[in-house]
Amino acid sequence: MTRVGTGPIAAFIAAVLVGALFVACGGSSSDSSSTTSEAGGSAAPDSTAQSGSQGNSSKRSSTKGGDQSRSDNQAQGGGESQPQREGDSSGKSVKEVETPLKVSGGGSAQFRTKGGDNSVQEFGDESDESELRGAAEVVHGFYVSRAAEEWDKACSYLAKSNIEQLEQLGSRSPQFKDAGCAPILKAFTRSVPASINREITTVDAGSLRHEGEQGFLIYYGAGHVTYAMPLRDEGGSWKVAALSGTTLG
Repeated sequence: MTRVGTGPIAAFIAAVLVGALFVACGGSSSDSSSTTSEAGGSAAPDSTAQSGSQGNSSKRSSTKGGDQSRSDNQAQGGGESQPQREGDSSGKSVKEVETPLKVSGGGSAQFRTKGGDNSVQEFGDESDESELRGAAEVVHGFYVSRAAEEWDKACSYLAKSNIEQLEQLGSRSPQFKDAGCAPILKAFTRSVPASINREITTVDAGSLRHEGEQGFLIYYGAGHVTYAMPLRDEGGSWKVAALSGTTLG
């Protein structure tokens, strides 16, 4: 498949990006996480929203996680997100927040839903194992960098278009005018417990679908929930094209 499903794919990416900026502007995660993309699944605007989705699945399957009710409540924050004040960093180490990357592979067929919208699962062509691992390392690295509050490193994984959106968002506040990606990403990222960050950094990559400069990493997160992260090829390197993966199925 090459061009089939281009409309739903575009809507998928738009839903993720708009949702991410909505939360960063101060929208409640309960509102934004209900946004449903045409490519299937509800948009997960930021990493904490993804953690909430993983927690909900864990309660159904009980495969992973401890006190999920507590985790969900902490991840969602119970209200609007606010910029962090300078010095609010929790100082988490990578060891505290990282769940080791897995690349189980197997291709996109395992993620298809009978009778459902499989636009992402059937997008473009299946990549080989080497390309899959490379893309998985980028997505996992982005999540770990954010969780460990290594803001410059996190921004290095972002596509240029996403950095421009963050900077445009920051320009609305005199405090962040011309501040660059790192301080803006820090200001609009909720600090959550290390246990939740370990859920967020859970990536078991199964498929990389790509066509031209666009791609999707399909992976299992915590609780065996299926996510897709849109990617963009910039100069031969994959960059994440959203602030979080979106659920499929």
